[in-house]
Amino acid sequence: MLARSLHKQPTLWLFLLFCGFLFYQFSKDPSDSSLVGLDAFTSKDAPAKAPTKSPKIAIITFITQNPSYLHLSLKNKDHYARRHGYDLIVDYEAHSEKGLMWWKYAMIERLIKKKRDWDWIWWMDFDTLITNTNIKVGDVVDEALANVTDPSQIDWLLSHDCNGLNFGSFLVRNHERPLKFIDDVVAMSTNKKEDGGDPSEQDATAMLIKADPKSAARTMQIPQTKINGFPQEIACFDEDHQGWEPGMFVLHFAGAWAHVKGEDPTGQMMRKYEGDIIWGDWKDFYEQA
Repeated sequence: MLARSLHKQPTLWLFLLFCGFLFYQFSKDPSDSSLVGLDAFTSKDAPAKAPTKSPKIAIITFITQNPSYLHLSLKNKDHYARRHGYDLIVDYEAHSEKGLMWWKYAMIERLIKKKRDWDWIWWMDFDTLITNTNIKVGDVVDEALANVTDPSQIDWLLSHDCNGLNFGSFLVRNHERPLKFIDDVVAMSTNKKEDGGDPSEQDATAMLIKADPKSAARTMQIPQTKINGFPQEIACFDEDHQGWEPGMFVLHFAGAWAHVKGEDPTGQMMRKYEGDIIWGDWKDFYEQA
């Protein structure tokens, strides 16, 4: 009966052949490169979407004393670096003849000259906490540069407070260009400030940006709350007039001694906000012995 039906209805033959073909194809090993699946019915010329490359980051800081918050600050930065696969570099000596805080530039110069494969170097003052370790600083970089015509020409991501440039947390591209920028900052530091004092590394950098349009073009200001938030107790905010709130990325206790009463103002503030840190589960990423 079946043979007669097939003889009289050729389309039935075609249908059965097609079913057999499908059964054969889908019963094959999925790893077989000759497998014909749904992709065979789509355009082979459609370009594949390249995965977004996450910037490689080195987090750097230094500490030359033994403050009450030593362990908390180090633990916080180390935990964050481990979580996201970043490098953490800490110096415990500072030998700059120009002043203690100039050592941050010495560290940056040294690391750039090592020609490691970092994309960015993230400087953090020691009196900072990463309060939301879910946030990748690489994503902060990508967001900041998303609308820049040529992102590759921006070497410095900086933030301001109510007094102007604040160097508590900033990013510098791991490239030879910033070495020339730093040399120019050092040269600028030989000039006196308007009040007659010697400029700090932060002052000299601000002076260079103001005086040299080419240097200024290498820098980009990002909102303070993106990378260098201040608590309400230290209400020295940038033009957005926004202080740190729970869930934000970084908290900086700049000049706590001038705003908070007590024998250990910075330590008091660090411990006060320790409970607001979003850590993530260390078991998901911490190296096991």
